[in-house]
Amino acid sequence: MSSLKRNIGLQMSYRILTIITPLITSPIISRALGAEKIGVYSATQAFANYFMLFAMLGVEYYGQRTIANCKTRVDRSVVFWEIYTVQFGASIISVAVYYLSAFFWSPSRFMIMLIQGIWVVSCLFDINWLYFGVEDFKLTVTRNFIVKIITVFCIILFIREPKDLTLYAGIMAGSTALSQVVLWCNIGRYISFERISLKQCKKHVWPIIRLFIPMIALSIYHFMDKTMLDLLSTESEVGYYYAADKIVYIPLGLITAIGTVMLPRVSSMISDSKKRTTALLDKSTELSICMSSAVGFGIAAISREFVPFFFGDGYEKCVTLLVLFVPVLFIKALSNIVNQQYLIPAKCDNQYTLAVTGGAVVNLICNWLLIPQLGSIGATLGTLMAELAVLVISVVFAKKDINFVKMFCKHTYYILFGLIMFFAVRLVDSRLHIGSVFVRLLIMIGTGGLVYCVLCAVLWWILKDGSVFGSFFISIAKKGKKN
Repeated sequence: MSSLKRNIGLQMSYRILTIITPLITSPIISRALGAEKIGVYSATQAFANYFMLFAMLGVEYYGQRTIANCKTRVDRSVVFWEIYTVQFGASIISVAVYYLSAFFWSPSRFMIMLIQGIWVVSCLFDINWLYFGVEDFKLTVTRNFIVKIITVFCIILFIREPKDLTLYAGIMAGSTALSQVVLWCNIGRYISFERISLKQCKKHVWPIIRLFIPMIALSIYHFMDKTMLDLLSTESEVGYYYAADKIVYIPLGLITAIGTVMLPRVSSMISDSKKRTTALLDKSTELSICMSSAVGFGIAAISREFVPFFFGDGYEKCVTLLVLFVPVLFIKALSNIVNQQYLIPAKCDNQYTLAVTGGAVVNLICNWLLIPQLGSIGATLGTLMAELAVLVISVVFAKKDINFVKMFCKHTYYILFGLIMFFAVRLVDSRLHIGSVFVRLLIMIGTGGLVYCVLCAVLWWILKDGSVFGSFFISIAKKGKKN
């Protein structure tokens, strides 16, 4: 359990960095490039992401799960080279098809699409799944820290005006490719070179494709929103959606980092003890709901002041989008628990596929009906409906083994705390008569954090060992008394 806590801590530390860095770079990018250019970047990156999806197939989850179940170095080595051979072949084909189709998709955007192709090339070197499978998060987190910091400095130094769009795309795609290549430097710690045949690789193809199908569905309502906005609305609407989506997915990354750590652990545990697995998922559920309630209601409370301060003039529509994205954040956090932390480790691939496919169908229908009339608001509502569909279907499939509804309801008091925090922040803001928006935001954030923490502390003290935080909180309090 200590290694699990350490890995969660490492992932959380990196996710905190991913929260801090956009707070530095997003205002620079939004002001330098403008909503229209950001829309171009978002649409072309979404196009590249489809090919990245085909390059990786379902290797990310399948590779983690399979490596986690290997007992010896030799077994791990053989399995790694078999799976990577499939990934390498799919990546080569995807890179070739991407660059052939880039010109025909949009000749006027050919240069930036050429640069965005680096994202697809990076899939040739992506072996994160090996390190996640052996639960070595230290190397990946350290690498990401260094690359992220370099990226931030490059953006600060070089992105100045709309014509820097291609340079910005090169920085983002190039840093990703570099971070993937670095992983190969330490590969000898966990695997050795083993000769394999194509016949051996074939046994992995169908299981990988089974997990690839839900990846397609996931991409439909994660990337298709931007593509359909680009086709059915304006580049500015894509820019608004991209800006709001980016803000919400920063804290979501922090919350779903738990799932990244939990997947290999539950994969190795699930066949041994259902009771231990359920207890672990319950702790993860409490942690996710606590964090998503704090962040979600916090974003909603400060969005009116935050958007113009953060993005500058011309992004007022993002206030509405951020509020609409809050339930998306909460629902997606719950879906992550059911899907990434249970269905995939339990090898319920068919159920997972049906759940995300159902969500993709809902998303496509909603987008088609809503985007022409509502633009980015329609895309956000489509995402909300899709995420809700995935959650409901997933919970229904899992209820035979684990009652997730009961598990979720057990921790709904955090939602109440979030609502109380929201009204407290809005009440304080209505009483403030300070000209500086920055100072107002600091006071609002401080008020919200204080209210939420006090409410949680009281609850944890009452529940004691009945909460994942309770025993830890009490031990800290006792140490404070001794000192």
